Amino acid sequence: MNRQPIALVIAATLLISCSSRQYRISNMSGTVVEMDSRFDNNPDKKMVALVQKYKTELDREMSEVIGTSSQLLDYGRPESLLTNLTSDVMKLYGDEQVSGGVDVAIMNVHGHRANMPKGNITVRDLYEIYSFDNSITFLELKGSDLKKIFDAYAWIGGAGISSNVKLTIKERKVSSVTVDGLPVDENRVYKISTLDYLADGNNDMDALRNAIKVTHTGITLRDVMIDYVKEQTRQGSEITSRLDGRITVIE
Repeated sequence: MNRQPIALVIAATLLISCSSRQYRISNMSGTVVEMDSRFDNNPDKKMVALVQKYKTELDREMSEVIGTSSQLLDYGRPESLLTNLTSDVMKLYGDEQVSGGVDVAIMNVHGHRANMPKGNITVRDLYEIYSFDNSITFLELKGSDLKKIFDAYAWIGGAGISSNVKLTIKERKVSSVTVDGLPVDENRVYKISTLDYLADGNNDMDALRNAIKVTHTGITLRDVMIDYVKEQTRQGSEITSRLDGRITVIE
């Protein structure tokens, strides 16, 4: 077991009254207890029972089947079944939450930590795939900076992007790119659905730090994906994805 110092409060005397007087701790003392192998050899029965109670409940919730996938969805570059799905769901969420919708969704490949299995999808699967607590962030970004993002995509060989984008890469440079069938207008302001991690400029997304407006939702990507899977199930649909050529690398 890992050694962790735990401060055990031995005694604390509080002045409790219904009057308007100020309350304060009048006395407190404690000690540090090392959590080492002695506790493994002689576990506290009450503590073990308490942990087991919550573990059983957690296992039940994590094992809940919330949907079905029609195929194995993997993640990788330049595009993949799972990055395509995630990016499209992020754009869908942005369209629902942002007035007028969003123009582009941007997602990093390794924001996924596992493939989505074919067949039953459990809550545990979504926690394994989206293991980070990254939250959805909406940005307003000048077209000139969006072009820099596509330059970064070309350099790293592709990443998650919504299906309304068509990006062609040659020799790690942008050969052509359109958003909704149109070239990127450097003077236009684009609405972006992304993650707080990328909004901070990580994964070569430095240009996202130039956003003229940032809205942090506090809603994790994992929760958005769980809700999406549940909604598709409610509608009687399986989870599916396809490779549609949104990112093409010319050798």
